[in-house]
Amino acid sequence: MIGLLFEKNMKLRTKILLLSLATMCLTLALVGVLVYNLVSDHVQTSVGNRALAIARVVARVPTVQEAIMSDNPSAVLQPFAERWREATGAAFIIISNMQEVRLSYPVPSMVGTPMAPWIDREPVLRGEEYVYIAQGNLAPSLRANAPIYAPDGSRQIGFVSVGFYLDDIYTITRKTVEKLLVVLVVAAAVSSVGAGLLARNVKQATFGLEPREIATILKEREATLEAIREGVIAVDTQKIIRVINNEAARILGVDADASRGLLIDQVLPDNRLADVLREARPIQDEEQRVGEIIIMANSVPIVVDGKVVGAVISFRDRTEINRLAEELTGVHRLVDVLRAQAHEFKNKLHTIAGLIQLGRYDEAVNFAIDSQLSQQGLFTQLAQIKDAVIYGLLVGKTSQMKEQGIEFTIDPDASLEQLPVNVASGDIVLILGNLLQNAVEALAASSHKAVWVSIRQQADKLMIIVRNSGPTIDETLAAHMYKRGVTTKPTGSGLGLALVAEKLKLVGGAITHRNLEPTGVEFTVVIPYGRG
Repeated sequence: MIGLLFEKNMKLRTKILLLSLATMCLTLALVGVLVYNLVSDHVQTSVGNRALAIARVVARVPTVQEAIMSDNPSAVLQPFAERWREATGAAFIIISNMQEVRLSYPVPSMVGTPMAPWIDREPVLRGEEYVYIAQGNLAPSLRANAPIYAPDGSRQIGFVSVGFYLDDIYTITRKTVEKLLVVLVVAAAVSSVGAGLLARNVKQATFGLEPREIATILKEREATLEAIREGVIAVDTQKIIRVINNEAARILGVDADASRGLLIDQVLPDNRLADVLREARPIQDEEQRVGEIIIMANSVPIVVDGKVVGAVISFRDRTEINRLAEELTGVHRLVDVLRAQAHEFKNKLHTIAGLIQLGRYDEAVNFAIDSQLSQQGLFTQLAQIKDAVIYGLLVGKTSQMKEQGIEFTIDPDASLEQLPVNVASGDIVLILGNLLQNAVEALAASSHKAVWVSIRQQADKLMIIVRNSGPTIDETLAAHMYKRGVTTKPTGSGLGLALVAEKLKLVGGAITHRNLEPTGVEFTVVIPYGRG
């Protein structure tokens, strides 16, 4: 059976059943042997004490004492011993004098003959009581010897030996053990049923998978966790880390093995897993700060049989995400710029074509030259903006605002050599784009529409200023306008300024505003270079 347990192709349920049965059989066998020995010892001790008690009583009977001292002791002692033997159930009761001559014996013809010389009876002849196993002329037996004294107790006049055959003792032991064996067999049957139920339960708990299949899935899971370029951490309901891959350890700057068993708050303080575990709902695309980096995290609960048993948080360094996103974002921005410029160029072509059709050739030439000089002037003005994405945003906004009849002015001293730490081009596009869009929307009801923007890189900070000529902001609204859902526009979403404020909070920046005289609003954004 032991060899079968190591059979590779054997099913888990069969292995568990066989192992349980083997363990049970071995245990029952050991228990059986132990019980037999204990019962045997107990029976022998009990029978020995019984034999000694009978011997003591017989030795103290006055009739026995007087008969030994008479001229014909056997005439009294032989029938006396037989009556006592039958009454007590003993195998034999032998009474002897000090010369070791039988005065009573189960075989009447041997009465008056010497006792077997190969048995040492010195202890009882010295007045000692004891129990022993021996074989004389009768079958092997458990015997008890007790001395017999004269009626006045002045001297020892003989001894009595009471015995029980070992075969009878073994019979008693066997019957007792048989009763216990019935209990053991019942226990074995119950254990077999339990082993079967255990095997089935284990099979269900492992979703019917065999150990080799579980091992394969575990290896595949580990390989998958290490292959993906996202940090993954799994926790239990107590927020104790149970699984953490190497990418998560790298991003968080911790040791993966040392982190297992720790509270996730110790390695990722700003997490919302408590909400995920409590409410059993996922939290998607949440930005969190970890030391000097910002991560984009997704947290989802682990639900088994309708019960939340843990949660998984996956995250990635936002810098890497932005690097990939900017490749696409740059294309989209370029498309927007080209679309606006193409529309403007088409309008200019229509104008030049119209002038030519009217024969006003000099005006057509002058218009084309002025348009070229105007476009060239914009590029020259933006030459100090080194970030291509932001550069493209401003060029596109210039064309778009021109189409909408808005006077758009870019600070001639605008400059940007490099972005602050942990601030990506996409962050500035989000901030500047929302402020410019907010400015355009604020001018909807204004007769004079003007927007002024400035981007200036200073020694320790980056400043972005956007002014519009729209209405001023009421102080009551000003206290809440950076919260999500707050808007004064009928069709507004209330997200623009809220997204700007949330982004600035992540990168350590700040936004302020002030009303201008006689009308207009100026928004100022400050992002420090020393902290991302």
